[in-house]
Amino acid sequence: MAKDSTKHALLGILLIPLIYAFVLRFDATSLRSWAIQLREPQKEADVGQEQLRNQDDEFRVPSKENSIDAEITRLNLQQLLTGKSQEDLLQNEIACIATTYSDMCVTTSAVAIHITTSNTTNLYLTGNQKLPSGTSNITIRPYPRKIDLPAMIRTSPVNLHQANATAAMPPCDVNHAVPAVIFSTGGFAGNFFHDINDLLIPLFLTSSLLRPNVRLILTDYESWWAKKYQRVLSAVSFYDIITSPTNDVAGKIHCFPGAVVGLTYHGHLSCNKTKAPGNLTTVDFLHFLHSSLFLKAHEPPKSVATQKEKPLMVLISRRNSRTLLNEEEVINLAKEVGFRVEIATPKAMSDLQSIAELIHSCRVLLGVHGAGLTNMVFLSPGSVLVQVVPWGLDWVSKAYYHQPTYGMGLKYVEYKINIEESTLIEKYPIDHQVIVDPLSIHKKGYQVSKPIYIDGQNVRLNLTRFRKTLETAMQLAEF
Repeated sequence: MAKDSTKHALLGILLIPLIYAFVLRFDATSLRSWAIQLREPQKEADVGQEQLRNQDDEFRVPSKENSIDAEITRLNLQQLLTGKSQEDLLQNEIACIATTYSDMCVTTSAVAIHITTSNTTNLYLTGNQKLPSGTSNITIRPYPRKIDLPAMIRTSPVNLHQANATAAMPPCDVNHAVPAVIFSTGGFAGNFFHDINDLLIPLFLTSSLLRPNVRLILTDYESWWAKKYQRVLSAVSFYDIITSPTNDVAGKIHCFPGAVVGLTYHGHLSCNKTKAPGNLTTVDFLHFLHSSLFLKAHEPPKSVATQKEKPLMVLISRRNSRTLLNEEEVINLAKEVGFRVEIATPKAMSDLQSIAELIHSCRVLLGVHGAGLTNMVFLSPGSVLVQVVPWGLDWVSKAYYHQPTYGMGLKYVEYKINIEESTLIEKYPIDHQVIVDPLSIHKKGYQVSKPIYIDGQNVRLNLTRFRKTLETAMQLAEF
């Protein structure tokens, strides 16, 4: 009996350092991951996938932010820049970069941020930051679509002020232990292509070395947008979003140890591993997106001989423009070729979780060029995207959806319509410039070409021609 007691005492002594180390190192990131892992067996016990997701949505770490080592924060912020801009950041504790699509400023020193009820955000450089000589303030519209004036008009400015005798440091109402990332959900937010391309991918890149210990500040805040992407935003930051202008007390000053204003942008629906912050690919973003939405990894497709059911094709159904006029005939043709077919209507696509799960389960995604094809981000690796290219939209179809498939690990099939398959032939003579030379129309500007090629045509596919496209997609889907 005494020997047993001695053994238990020795075991307890040995366990104390392990428990101590575990508790000290068990930060909020580990806590969330551990909680989800503990719930996984429940999922196998038929608790239900939706219940699991609800549990995760409700799971919140304490509102108190994790204390992060200041030097680690500085190093992580520095990785958002390269070359001379990074040198400037090291020397001046603030640096800004301007590209074709975006402006972004990074500061590794203290800031005080005031979000006004007029939806203007003022950021005061209260640390040791040094702006370029002769510059006392910088204004950024933190939405990565500088090439589009309408998007910039819908994006409220963030003003960066050099604290001095005339612009003294305002007192802090709230002190934060983690850095802030400020961006706008103005611009073209609400269009699914722009939600992914302009916001979620750039946010993934910008926050990559900071998450989940970062505070998101959303200007031009729309509650429906934050609700739609709640799970994705929660995977970026543990903490409640700071918003403008309705979700914060007017006049409140938030102070941070560092901040990023604006988002880094790499290209259409893509991440470039050679650009800052470095070593991030589009596949990395897809893994992040899928895991945040609890999408399961699928096994590689089985051969025809062993496949239990026909491969699933999801058809993106359009209603207002570039509508597939003989949609029912196309569906029947796809079934003849050997597909099961599901229709993704605009209403169905408004439910992010449901549409993500549907498309993640299919082998082929089919649609006429448009924002709905952005749902290809939910496809499993090796799946097939079939894009129907309307008349005069060759370049945008290639840039926005064809080229990104390579980085996503998807297979691509394209069907370019003949002019006889476009309703433009009903509006213009066969020798009209709109028909014979679309490029010349595009050169006149987007405001001229958009009403014609984007908004002004529908398509009726030649089923004999299109059958070959479907047969190619079937072959690619099976292997």
